[in-house]
Amino acid sequence: MQYVGIYDKNGYVAEQIKSMKFWSVRNDFELTEIIHDKNEIFTYLNSHRPNIFLLVEEKNEGFASEHLKEITSLFLGVKVIWIGHEKSYEIVRKIFLAGAFDYLIQPVDEKMLEDSLIRVYDVIGLGYVVNDLQMKVDALIDNIFLGGGQEELIIQNIIDQIYEDWKQDAINCQLIADKAKNHIYEILIDRKPWLEKFLYRNDFTYKFGFSLLRKEEIMKDWVRCFKEASKMVVKYQMIDDRLVYRIGKYVVVHVDEKLSLESVAKGVYLNPSYVSHIFKKVTGMSFTDYMTEVKVDRAKVLLRDSKLKIYDVAATVGYSNSEYFAKTFRKKTGYAPVVYQKMLAELYDQNEK
Repeated sequence: MQYVGIYDKNGYVAEQIKSMKFWSVRNDFELTEIIHDKNEIFTYLNSHRPNIFLLVEEKNEGFASEHLKEITSLFLGVKVIWIGHEKSYEIVRKIFLAGAFDYLIQPVDEKMLEDSLIRVYDVIGLGYVVNDLQMKVDALIDNIFLGGGQEELIIQNIIDQIYEDWKQDAINCQLIADKAKNHIYEILIDRKPWLEKFLYRNDFTYKFGFSLLRKEEIMKDWVRCFKEASKMVVKYQMIDDRLVYRIGKYVVVHVDEKLSLESVAKGVYLNPSYVSHIFKKVTGMSFTDYMTEVKVDRAKVLLRDSKLKIYDVAATVGYSNSEYFAKTFRKKTGYAPVVYQKMLAELYDQNEK
């Protein structure tokens, strides 16, 4: 939960903010108190320690940037959003130099205030993940690139720390866990860009309007997602072998194109016969089987989207004939693509209930 306080001498702007629909829609923000006496600001901040403080400037009140600087230097964890009248560059610059997180012009636009509050949340969440969870996050990433095996233990340690640090607050803990999950995904993709083709991005991204999950459900979801990442790393670690690296990487990078032994050989400037021979020798798998395996794995990710038609999936992975694609997919998985897609939809709908 992000706690928000307001200072507003006359109270008009504060009442406008209090009546905004935002507070009923976002149950992870709570407006705690409205202060009208500037002499009570420090007492309030010291006793309540809000995450966000909205400071409404009144004309001719004399609440200068020096006072703001004192607040931001004494209460480092509080993000101050200044709500003022001035639009001049010099004034706005002074406010930011004094430590304000954001500057909004009166009258306050609800959408702009909402965006500002959410940005505060994003900064707080990512800062915590990068600074407080980094060692455990690094351990999980290293484990994935080593082929997995310790995901459950490491994930339990990460989630346990989140719940301890965020005082068991269910909403905050889930939002921070989502932020951490997305952060880990981005690092995985940054280090091995080809992984993006074989992991369903929506599994790792923050979802607005989410349903509240229990701690055990969050851990189960993490384990499923990151075990899948480990599985893909293990499956395609063959492409890190120097003899077939260029060949394997070309296939996974160009998986959404129409590929053949000849086109791949041309793409890596090698003879087709040599590509076929060396790939089989190093991996124990024929090049054609590998190429088909890569395309089927890519198709599995695309089939997570229940709105995609089978012919669209086939076309995306480079098959001009959807019937041939369906036959190939069934041979590899034991399921027709449409059946597999339906199974996935039912499975993930059930998990989200």
